[in-house]
Amino acid sequence: MRSDLSTMRPLLDGFASRTPTSDGLSARRTPVPFPDAEPAADQGAEAGLDLHDTLLGRRSSLRYADAPVRTGLVLHLLKGALGRDSGDWGLDDAAGPLEAFVFALRSEGTPAGVYRVTAEEASFVAPAAALGDPENLGVQREFATAGGIVSMYAALDRADAWAGAHGYRVAVTRASMALYDFHLRCQAHGLVGTLFGGFIGSAVRTVVHSDGVTRHPLLSATYALPEAEA
Repeated sequence: MRSDLSTMRPLLDGFASRTPTSDGLSARRTPVPFPDAEPAADQGAEAGLDLHDTLLGRRSSLRYADAPVRTGLVLHLLKGALGRDSGDWGLDDAAGPLEAFVFALRSEGTPAGVYRVTAEEASFVAPAAALGDPENLGVQREFATAGGIVSMYAALDRADAWAGAHGYRVAVTRASMALYDFHLRCQAHGLVGTLFGGFIGSAVRTVVHSDGVTRHPLLSATYALPEAEA
């Protein structure tokens, strides 16, 4: 055991480091904007199940109905989760805010396509045709059968400038918490899905202007209506 710990110590110390590793110019770099984005209305819904009943009934699922999902509800739940992340952590100015992209594959009420969501707003940035084959979005084909996929993005450059490797760890923690927040609220409103790390960010790199520095995907989740029971 001591031998294993001594081998792992440099790695663990590296993750704990708060020393920035970048060139110190993160303040000069900003994510590429979406000048042609169109505002997208988020739509609330009646209160869903409470947390206790949601947790009791929650299931991770890769089997989905073919029916479209009301994208306005997805945007509403996601914007709320990002707002809570911003308020709870208070790190948007120091380490950069989170943002999310919704790849709405089957949409009700609004067009299928790509939506960008922040704590303040939601916008439509690209039509579904820009995505190509949805199976290219994940390492498992089942992901493409969902109503849509949500991916959390962070500014790794700013996180590193704030606290080095520790900044990256905090960014991943924030993204995970916000995505679980969204996922559980989807479940509370009758949707299903699963969180996953196998999102293929390169498939949409040009669509969402992801450069791996100012905007980089960290964790994703599917959402859909549940498959009808036989």
